[in-house]
Amino acid sequence: MFALTAILLVTTTPTLVNEGEAPAGSPLKLESRSASWSELQAVFPESWMLPEALWAPADDVAREATLPFALERLAAARFETDPAAPAWTRSLGDIVQEARKRGANKDQLDPLLAELKSANPQAHAACAKLAREVLLDGGLKSAQWNGDKDKHDDGLYFGSVLSLNKPQSAPWTSYKNLDTVHQAAALVYADLEAIKTALNDYPSMLEDPGTSYERIGPSAGTFVVGRDEQRGPFAGLRIAFRSDLPFPFGHYDCDLGILDMLDAKGRMTTYVFTPSKDFYWFAGQDWHHPIRSSDGAFQGILLVRIAGFDLKSVPDGDSDRIAGTRVALGNLKRRAEAAFRAYGGQPRTLSGAVPSFDVLARAK
Repeated sequence: MFALTAILLVTTTPTLVNEGEAPAGSPLKLESRSASWSELQAVFPESWMLPEALWAPADDVAREATLPFALERLAAARFETDPAAPAWTRSLGDIVQEARKRGANKDQLDPLLAELKSANPQAHAACAKLAREVLLDGGLKSAQWNGDKDKHDDGLYFGSVLSLNKPQSAPWTSYKNLDTVHQAAALVYADLEAIKTALNDYPSMLEDPGTSYERIGPSAGTFVVGRDEQRGPFAGLRIAFRSDLPFPFGHYDCDLGILDMLDAKGRMTTYVFTPSKDFYWFAGQDWHHPIRSSDGAFQGILLVRIAGFDLKSVPDGDSDRIAGTRVALGNLKRRAEAAFRAYGGQPRTLSGAVPSFDVLARAK
């Protein structure tokens, strides 16, 4: 889920899945149904996909510096090394692997990055800032973490706020306050199955630190999966939630569409969008970049997020929106890594497919 987080094709009030029987203490599992790309439009219209032209800077240098483009390059980069330089300085994956061997805490990471700067200045310039942010995640794993403040050890990396370009297509041309999006990244030691498990376990999401949901769950009849000849595999879902706001604002409601599909390079990407009247607008996109070391060992998925929203009648600013994404992305990392540990096997899907996953709802 995204933080706080047109043309509405589904005009009825979403009905949460809350019927059926399940063993005591067990959640309900929402059944998927097969759908064509045209049938998907009733769940997630194609026009809801966040346009790159809306958020990507027109200037080539600025564009390439945004996290979606910069971290795509970094995930695949291999750095030239002096023959005498340590082998672990050759790529981001190698640096991550070495950091984990040493403990990946501040006392170990600072000397490692100093060694990297001396042995391979090019790799240091490209990787050090990100590595320091995403590898120091002890605070995120603490029972006291709730995402209310940006901390040096929360494992989350934020880029600069991006000003949006003038929209060129519906529904974006109709929105008020369409001004900025923020960008973030996290290194998640989990495969795509575990990430989707975390994103679709709504009973557990109710207990996420830093959130204030009154209710959240999938909307009945909206979980669709399919394969399109041109676009490849996809999965769509609508969820509905109500969340409390600080006094005197009460609460807000959200009917959120979620779409998983592959990008042009075969990597899973996830879009979100809401047509809900409590928002002027709300949309985002996630990219998932597998990270491996030079020996082929899996080191995690570098999840990159662009997100933006504007809640009606609430004086929220960029810092509030960033705080919401910090809570959402931090909880996703925590629960995805826990799901991967519980699975206990070799990584399953990392790229090239939309994995199968369960959508869980709270039982009566």
